[in-house]
Amino acid sequence: MNTRELPVVPDRRTVESAVALACRAPSLHNSQPWRWVMGTTLRLYSDPDRLLPATDGFGRQMVISCGAALNHLDYAFTANRWRPLIERLPRSSDRQLLSTIGFVPAPTPTDFVARMAAAIERRRTERLPLDAPSAWTETLEQLVRIIAGTGVELEDLGERSRPALEDASRRMTGLRHDDPTYQAELRWWSGRGLFPDGVPEQARPSDSQQHSVHLSREFPPGRASTPDGSPSEDRAAILLLSTSTDSRLDWLRSGEALSAVLLACTNRGLATCPVTHLTERAATRTMLRELSSGDGMPQVLIRVGAGTGVGEPSPTPRRPLSEVLVRERPAQGNLSGE
Repeated sequence: MNTRELPVVPDRRTVESAVALACRAPSLHNSQPWRWVMGTTLRLYSDPDRLLPATDGFGRQMVISCGAALNHLDYAFTANRWRPLIERLPRSSDRQLLSTIGFVPAPTPTDFVARMAAAIERRRTERLPLDAPSAWTETLEQLVRIIAGTGVELEDLGERSRPALEDASRRMTGLRHDDPTYQAELRWWSGRGLFPDGVPEQARPSDSQQHSVHLSREFPPGRASTPDGSPSEDRAAILLLSTSTDSRLDWLRSGEALSAVLLACTNRGLATCPVTHLTERAATRTMLRELSSGDGMPQVLIRVGAGTGVGEPSPTPRRPLSEVLVRERPAQGNLSGE
């Protein structure tokens, strides 16, 4: 690194803007399990207070969620002419530290980066039925290129896999109906009025739509419903993200790949929905490995398709920036440009 590439610290407004966009990333039950600390570098931590033990006892999905936020952050800073220098899982006694991020000034972003960053605020999780995506071969080729070299494999499971996936989803739902701890946790994270976390009513299928997507987690009924003329049967493409091993680094990288796939699809006008409940138990992960043409560890499924195109769903609430971004004391290094 030459002297012109020595890391510097962006001004406060730039950091706050980028972190706010990073926090638009999807997370399990919209739990938003991340913390950011700004000093001479920006550090990303998982927040163990927001672990969902009945659903995610090992914290795998918590780390995946933080990985998605890290990728959002990367695009947000790069679009604003800063190149993040990301160190993943740095050596630390704090197991919650997932990444340290330094910065160097960057040139004007490419059109692709600008469009990916712009897609952050438009992306939504669509839990209603989707039509088959148009120009899918071209889209799939782009998605494979985007995550090439990340250590994460992307595969289109195809229509041949849908019956087995939907059957497994129904069986998983039945098992969890009899799990009071899981049900209590699900109700807690199913939106609580004005609270800026959990999955609100407007993002959950209504009672009449509850079983319109067989490949989905069953939430308490909400207010989302398909308008007249919309698909009544889900025809979304089904993608699988897998890794060769199942380490915390694999989880973090899977979250980053998930984010890139969702943003690229959003940029192409497609609706998306991460599907995680089938990776929460060993038996269903084994089933996914058997459906896959590879032998990697399944991390996340993603539904991709054409949405209803009617109206613009309101964004799911996010926690205030003051709750997720803190600054070190001056003695430890502080944010420049105050």
